[in-house]
Amino acid sequence: MNYELFCNEIMARILKIRKVQELNPELIFHHKGETADDNNPALRDFIISTNLKYYNTESNILSGDFIEMSIRDDNSLKECCKFIRLDISYLYDIFQEHGWDRVEESVEENINYAKHIEKSAASIINDMHSYHKIKSKLIIRPINYTNNKALLENYVYQKFGDIALVLYAVVLDDEENNCLNTVKIPVCTFKEWNIDKENIILAAMLNTYAFAMPRLYTNILNIENTPDCESAFMSSESTLNSLDASSIPLVTTTRKTNGAIALFYPGVKEKIAEMFDDSFYVAFTSIHEAMIHKKGTIDPSSIRRHIRATNKTFGPDDTLSDNVYFFDKNDSSFKMVNV
Repeated sequence: MNYELFCNEIMARILKIRKVQELNPELIFHHKGETADDNNPALRDFIISTNLKYYNTESNILSGDFIEMSIRDDNSLKECCKFIRLDISYLYDIFQEHGWDRVEESVEENINYAKHIEKSAASIINDMHSYHKIKSKLIIRPINYTNNKALLENYVYQKFGDIALVLYAVVLDDEENNCLNTVKIPVCTFKEWNIDKENIILAAMLNTYAFAMPRLYTNILNIENTPDCESAFMSSESTLNSLDASSIPLVTTTRKTNGAIALFYPGVKEKIAEMFDDSFYVAFTSIHEAMIHKKGTIDPSSIRRHIRATNKTFGPDDTLSDNVYFFDKNDSSFKMVNV
């Protein structure tokens, strides 16, 4: 069956699934290229949020085919989220490899997961208006500011060069599958706390540090086999006490995902400078890690060319910065480099 025929049949198949029938939802097929204007705000929000979630682009032209499964407000399953997005191309890939039964299982998994997330999110949202209730769940995630400027308008963040350090609350932490569900903290909620933003960001950064501890690897081709006593460079028990001038270490976190945040943890940059006994450049090669270059070993313009080539290869989803940063050991300043 080709993709077009699959699209023609998928709606009828989904409606026959027992869990779907229990929800009695409204299904809407959204075709790639669909657009919306201010006269249809619900559709516009769906398209923009879908593009941001799946393609990291702020566009009101849908970039793929999706089914929107809308749950009616009067449905008894209040814990279920308002709508579930089903990526048709993803379901088609499953169909080609495993057939319809596995497609139906995937839809049911989406429903179950959405219910679970919504229950957890409801609890977080209820606590969100009290800083003392929510503070232990606050973390920081780094994202590219330039690509997400409009998205960030109503949320709490701290801008650093072309990087935004965004304040999130952890909704669900599935360590087994390395899956972390979070929600951004709205500005209106932050204002209710009546606490200085700098203090909140610092407290959340310390939470993040404990939640995803920093790691440094000198052999990026053998990260999985690097002993923790070496990579845990911030620990007093670390066996890695110095770095060769020719070394280009990779810095991330124990979780690896969103690991570039490690460079913003208190004391991390100072420790790396101590290990190099010199200042250094930072290349944020993705949101997940950064490469470190000792001062004087490479021209920063060469680093920038490498960063931008990497960003073009891996795309906007993983891009954190298009620029080079420099940590000065003498005055502990950390700035974007103009090259």
